[in-house]
Amino acid sequence: MNFVLVHGGWHGGWCWKFVDTLLRAMGHNVVCPTMTGLGERSRLLSAVEGPQTHVEDICNVIRWNELEDVILVGHSYGGMIVTGVASLMPEKIKSMVYVDGFVPTKNQTPASSMSTPERAAEMKAAMQRDGTILPNGFERWSSNSETIAWLKQMCTPHPAICFCKGVKLSGAEALVAKKVFVLAKQHQPSPFLAILRTLQR
Repeated sequence: MNFVLVHGGWHGGWCWKFVDTLLRAMGHNVVCPTMTGLGERSRLLSAVEGPQTHVEDICNVIRWNELEDVILVGHSYGGMIVTGVASLMPEKIKSMVYVDGFVPTKNQTPASSMSTPERAAEMKAAMQRDGTILPNGFERWSSNSETIAWLKQMCTPHPAICFCKGVKLSGAEALVAKKVFVLAKQHQPSPFLAILRTLQR
């Protein structure tokens, strides 16, 4: 199977290395791209015009790797991105997996509107003059001190515009019949529980 793993805010393709190893050991093809302006591509920060830049990143990865029947996985902010990708190329996507992911259900819905008030306040406090938001909330991502130290070392500032703008949706994302939502219960207060409940209605 072809897996494309899309990271969340402040992260890069590096964050999937343990999952990547497990999936490859099972014989799957795995691609873990880093989106523009983040991780090893952080020098391209000024090229990010919003989340649609990242949608185009992932579409290009699928296109130039000639991938078919893709299992498209999005974590957190990456949930918005995989939805945008499915909207543009549903014929390439076999199934979608949201891991604590934002799931836009309307065109141009920003991630900020789906977050909790507490998380939105933290994000605002972490805003920098250069238009980025510093990595924060590490204790929600892990309870392991070594993992937290690793995340603090690896994460990079994220363009604030990505949380304030939504992705373009054509409605074609609905053509991807199989969708799975994975909820990480340790993440509290979690905006993703409300998203899951909305999807279950």
